[in-house]
Amino acid sequence: MPIHRLTDLASDRLDPYRNLRTTNLTRHSGRFIAESKPLVQRLIASGMDVDSFLIDEKYLDEAVSWLPRDVDLFVVPGEQVSELIGFSFHRGYLACGIRPLFLQVSKESLRPTRDWMGVMLVGVQDPENMGSIFRSCAALGISDVFIGPECVDPFARRVLRVSMGNAFKLQLYEVPEPVAAIEICTESGIESVAACLTDASEELSRFRRSGPTMLILGNEAHGLPTMVQNAAGRCVRIEMELGTDSLNVSVAAGIILHSLRRSGDPDFGFDANFRK
Repeated sequence: MPIHRLTDLASDRLDPYRNLRTTNLTRHSGRFIAESKPLVQRLIASGMDVDSFLIDEKYLDEAVSWLPRDVDLFVVPGEQVSELIGFSFHRGYLACGIRPLFLQVSKESLRPTRDWMGVMLVGVQDPENMGSIFRSCAALGISDVFIGPECVDPFARRVLRVSMGNAFKLQLYEVPEPVAAIEICTESGIESVAACLTDASEELSRFRRSGPTMLILGNEAHGLPTMVQNAAGRCVRIEMELGTDSLNVSVAAGIILHSLRRSGDPDFGFDANFRK
């Protein structure tokens, strides 16, 4: 294992880890940062490429027993790790991963199975919301997530941390034009369902899906743009009581996805192009 003990924090080798609280330079350099031992372990298990590891020197003996031996390992005294990254850090481990390319939405990339489900996010800006949605998707076996415009970086540190590394299990699609992506999904046999509070939306308790389904979730404050709602085949809402007018988007996502997972009719028919 190439081990590099560094005490000069000005070394350009450490640039990906510098001032993490105030910068996200890794978004534009094709990199991302995973922090804490559990996230580093899940990153390694995902099979994604890793550029380097950075650890507190007191964890060196432990680290060499399980970190991959073909990746650079930077070892820095604990107090200097905090100085480098810009905040107090006691988790011991960081990793700089190589961002995978986003998939593009096309008929070729979308080949839904009988019970396929996906999620499209449009304008979800809070890292904790996105991380929680990723975690719910993974728990429910939903691996295809479509990242629309004005969303937070899906590989931001807080997103990865809140997702508990489950973001590494997902297939992420880039969606610059949600309406166009919805049209492609429709042509591929996928029904798009918008989560929105409108007169036209169906109550979740009565909603039944009848095939491959994509749930579309919008911005925390403003919801989905009208044109996205109109492009979706159907709209769904959660019935609420005690005068509650809305739910946090990540909470709503978990409730709706769990319900949709259980509401599929096993007797519906499918086009011959669907994989069995």
